[in-house]
Amino acid sequence: MLIVLDVKKNTGKEDMTMNITTGLHPYTRLGHMEALEGAIMTERRLDIAANNLANADTPGFRKQGITFEEYMLQEQDGNNRTAKGEVIWQDLSAGSVHFTENQWDFAINGEGFFSVQTPAGIRYTRAGNFMLDSQGQLITQDGYPVLGGGAPIILEDTTGKYITLSPDGHFFVDETDAGQIDVVTFDNPEYLQRMGRNYFSETPAAGAPQPVEDVNIAQGYLELSNVNELEDMINLIDLHRAYEIQQKSLQAVDHMDDKAANTVGKVA
Repeated sequence: MLIVLDVKKNTGKEDMTMNITTGLHPYTRLGHMEALEGAIMTERRLDIAANNLANADTPGFRKQGITFEEYMLQEQDGNNRTAKGEVIWQDLSAGSVHFTENQWDFAINGEGFFSVQTPAGIRYTRAGNFMLDSQGQLITQDGYPVLGGGAPIILEDTTGKYITLSPDGHFFVDETDAGQIDVVTFDNPEYLQRMGRNYFSETPAAGAPQPVEDVNIAQGYLELSNVNELEDMINLIDLHRAYEIQQKSLQAVDHMDDKAANTVGKVA
């Protein structure tokens, strides 16, 4: 019997949680069950691949992947059955960095995330395409304040000179140090929870945020997504073909059932 689960991978620090949804009768024929199980898993892979491609040009986006793990569960009558556990993982490798000449674009070289204040709490991002609002506050494209020293960054340029950011994260206005931008990391960043396209929130498994030592930030540069468009396009085509094969398998089993009911069972 197929059961598709929403699973948080076990980190050794907390128990695995599973949301179980049953959709097939336990006595469904094996052919139907295997074909439908394969189709559902392929469909989920298609969803992930399509989302990756849709965000290929999203600054700071991190592509996702999906795997399925098998578990042994027990029916109410004591019989054992297997179920598939869905595990979505994220690739935190660096994306390509482009030179933009925009003084409000920033790219982190190496590990770390910018900290931003949202209505739901502090979130973390690699997207450094910031801007100044009318109050001189550094904000994201979504209007969230960027944090420095745990507080919103205010940059007041009274002379019209170029505001610079040193590689170690210090802003300078009129050659005066105006504070440092927060760049943090985590013990296990792969367990950060994705919040939207390019934001993450901390989790117990990821650990608490801590400042990055020897931070290196480039001003006038922007890190894009780490999606390989050609690779993911080929993967998407392969998944479409696999899904079609699963559909044909279901049709073949239906045809066999039809033959069994209408031909084999006829009296000669």
